[in-house]
Amino acid sequence: MSQNPILPKIEGYVRELFKKRSAAENIYHNIIHTSEVVNVASRIAHEEELSDQDTEIVLIAAWFHDTGYFHCCNGHEDQSSEYARDYLEKEKYPLEKIAKILDCIKATRIPHSPKNKLEEIICDADLHHLGMKDIEARGELLRQEFEMKGIKKLSDIDWLSNSLDFFDKHKYFTDYAKREFGLQKNLNQFNMERKLKKLEKRSKEEKLSELKLEIEQKK
Repeated sequence: MSQNPILPKIEGYVRELFKKRSAAENIYHNIIHTSEVVNVASRIAHEEELSDQDTEIVLIAAWFHDTGYFHCCNGHEDQSSEYARDYLEKEKYPLEKIAKILDCIKATRIPHSPKNKLEEIICDADLHHLGMKDIEARGELLRQEFEMKGIKKLSDIDWLSNSLDFFDKHKYFTDYAKREFGLQKNLNQFNMERKLKKLEKRSKEEKLSELKLEIEQKK
């Protein structure tokens, strides 16, 4: 893809936004995550043989897709869309392309329901980490972020249970993502299921020991 001058400008703009507005507790939804999503979206777009124009649309959406996290968590896609709209309109970017970019950003709302190839690509890029070997470390960052932002604080068992439910409901849409991330995602899910069973077994044993101790103390 021949790079349009607007892409480096947008990268610089978004990086500056993260420096100025992203809260310290956003340890998962940060510029590192955004950059990774952009890079993966670029790879998928290339493998899916997107045109230069459509690739540009996807990459712009990827840069802006989590800027709404500066203000909120639930429904942040709408705020992200406003950041993109405001910037692109000032740059006099074509309105029909802006509309597609906003659709791509909003398509990252969970659960994913992409309506076209562009939206499928950004959805797969956004959750590519489900099929990465370091899923446990990434998941822990997200868990800590939720706790620091006061969204939810879960036990190890509840966190794993919720994560497995998320894995069950998720699917990749593009052939590239299925090929590159699908197998590792399945392996990650298997390992999480095994870990959950061990934790549940240990929890039952601890509760049984506590019950036995309580009975002994009452004798």
